[in-house]
Amino acid sequence: MQFHRDSGDGVPAAIQADATAMIAGHVARVANGRLDEADTEALRRLFLDNFIVSLWGSTRPWTRQIAQWTRRFAGTGASPVLGGDWSADASVAALVHGTASHSYELDDTHNETLSHPGAAILPAALAVAAATDASRAELLRAVAAGYEAMAMVGAAAGGLETVHRGFHPTAIFGTFGAAAACVALHAYQRGTPVTPELLVRAWGHALSQASGSMQFSAEASGGEVKRVHAGFAARNGVLAAEFALMDAVTAPQLAIEGTYGLAALFGGPLRAVVPSATLRIHEISLKPYACCRLFHSTIDALAELTDNFSMPTAGIREIVIRGPQLIADQHMLAKPTSTMAAQYSCPYIVGATLSYGPYRYDAYDEAFLNDPEIRRIAQIVRFEFSEALTQYYPTRFATGARLELQDGTVRSSVVVDSVGTPARPLSIEQIIAKGDGLASQDPASPIGKQLAALLWDNAVGSRALAQALAHAYTQPAGQGVSV
Repeated sequence: MQFHRDSGDGVPAAIQADATAMIAGHVARVANGRLDEADTEALRRLFLDNFIVSLWGSTRPWTRQIAQWTRRFAGTGASPVLGGDWSADASVAALVHGTASHSYELDDTHNETLSHPGAAILPAALAVAAATDASRAELLRAVAAGYEAMAMVGAAAGGLETVHRGFHPTAIFGTFGAAAACVALHAYQRGTPVTPELLVRAWGHALSQASGSMQFSAEASGGEVKRVHAGFAARNGVLAAEFALMDAVTAPQLAIEGTYGLAALFGGPLRAVVPSATLRIHEISLKPYACCRLFHSTIDALAELTDNFSMPTAGIREIVIRGPQLIADQHMLAKPTSTMAAQYSCPYIVGATLSYGPYRYDAYDEAFLNDPEIRRIAQIVRFEFSEALTQYYPTRFATGARLELQDGTVRSSVVVDSVGTPARPLSIEQIIAKGDGLASQDPASPIGKQLAALLWDNAVGSRALAQALAHAYTQPAGQGVSV
C-alpha cells in the first residue's frame, strides 16, 4: 500500500479510506508470522514485568474484592483467577488480572499512545491461552499481535488527544489490543490463519465497548476505578474476539476511521500510521517507580539534582517542575486522599520521592498520605509550562526540575529519556528487583527469580504459566511458585 497521497488535510488518503483494514492486515501478518530471538526475549521481559506487577497489584484491597466477587463464576471455565483457588471463564480471569496489572502504577507503557498495553493485552491473552491450552509459542505470537494492534490503533486515533478529551487511553485502546491477541489464539486453536476480516469484526465490537473517563484524575479520592479500566479492557477484548466468531452478531467495519469511529469519538484528527519492520514490543517502557510514567523523568532529574537523594530536604526553598500543559491540567492535585490520586499528583510524587527515595512503593499507601514531610515538600512544588519540552511529546516524556535552595543556589536538570525507556532499558535483574517488596507478603521472597525461571523455560505451557501466576498467593508460605 502506498502512503504518499495526501487528501489535503495532512493525512494520506489511503490511510483515511481504510485505516481499520490496513492495520488489520498488518496485525494478521504479525499473528501468522514468526518471532525472531530478539522478539521472544522482549516478550519474556514484558511477561516477567507484568507478572511481578500483577502480584503487587493483587495485594491491593480493590483487586482482592473483585477477585472474591468472581468466586460466583467458579467452574465456568478453565482460566485460573489471580489470587483465587478457582478457575472461571476467560473474561472473568482477564478482568481480575487486568485490574491487578494496573493497580500499583508499575505497568508497562507505550509512550506515543499514553497507554499501558501489558495491563490489558497480557491478562486477556493468558486467560484465553489457558482456556484453549495454547502453546508457549502461540501465546507469544498472539501477544506480539496484540501490542502491534493497540499501538497502531492508538496512534491512528491519537493518545494525547484522547487524554485531552477526557478519556483514558488504556481503557479505550486496550480492548483493541486484547481483542487482537484473543482472535489470534482462537484461530490457532482452530488451526486456521488469523484473517484481517476477523480482526476488523472484533474491533467493531471493541469500538462499542470502549469507555473510561479521566474523571479519576480530577478528584482527591474515588480514583481506584482507574485500576479497573485495564480489567475492563482485558475482559472486553476477550468478549470482542468471541463475538466476532458469531456470524449473526455483526459489527461496524470502520472502527477507527468511521464517522463515529475511534478517532472521531475519542481521539483527534485521524493520523497516518505505517507498519514497521520492527515490532512495537520494542517501543515499550518499563516502570522502575510506582507512579504516573509522566514523572519518571522528573524523578531521574531529582536524583541528579540531589546527589541521588542525599541532599537534606530542609535546604530546599522551592521546587519547579517544567513540562507540558497536561501536568497542570491533570497532575497538580495538592492534597490527594487516595493511593490513586497520590500516584497521579506531581506535588505528592516529588514529596514522596525526596522523603523516602524512588523505590519505596508503599510511600503511596494510605498510611503515608498525611505524612508531614511529604506534605511539606508538596507545598513548595509548582509547575511551569515549557514549550521546548512539550515538543518531545507524546513519543518521549521529557520534564525538567529546578531546585531553589535556601542559600540562593539554583540547580536545574532536564531528562528526556528516563530509566526504563527503550533508550535506557531495565535489565532483567532490575525487573526482578521490582518484586523484592513482595517478600513481606505471602509467597517466598525470590518471587521474581522464580517467575523468570518459568518464563525462560519453554517447556512450561500457557496453562501452567497462568496457574503459576494465579496461585502464587494461594501457596502455603515458603513454597513459592510451582507448576
